[in-house]
Amino acid sequence: MTINISQHYNNHIKNLNQNSFIYKVRKAFYLLTKQEERLYQAGFNEGFSYAAKLLQENKPIIDSNKKVIGVVYKNANLKVANQIVEEVCKRYCVRKHDVFSKDRHRDVVRVRSILHNLLHENYNISLSSIGRFFNQDHTTVMHSINNKKNKNTVWGEEKTIWQEYEKIKQELSESIGV
Repeated sequence: MTINISQHYNNHIKNLNQNSFIYKVRKAFYLLTKQEERLYQAGFNEGFSYAAKLLQENKPIIDSNKKVIGVVYKNANLKVANQIVEEVCKRYCVRKHDVFSKDRHRDVVRVRSILHNLLHENYNISLSSIGRFFNQDHTTVMHSINNKKNKNTVWGEEKTIWQEYEKIKQELSESIGV
């Protein structure tokens, strides 16, 4: 008796759990050797208990890429974000329209980078929310934040932007109070 592939597949599908994700994980798990399976279980249990301990102590969890795992990011509060943009634009004599445009002049890019970093670091606003606010892709915002972290472009070590950034953070916390 010959059975074609589609009949075999249909018979197999009937026996599967309807949750395909669980099935795929189980299938991948069964492909592991016994030693790999034990290592996987031990690593998972150890990592899970370590993460739970850190969360109970209210410490952020940092993975190997130096990304904070225990922080909750939120959407932009448009009222507060607009106040921040107005204050920073006023300080640097840049039009608000230019900050939200695709303009790539150095002074506008500098102000935009300061705003990205302020909103992300001080107000825990997500990259995608900042991107929507500025009508940009979240990867553009990520690039701006990574430039500060890596001290590239306008965030070079020899630049005065670092002192200005700290002063702006202090002024904003006093004036806006958020």
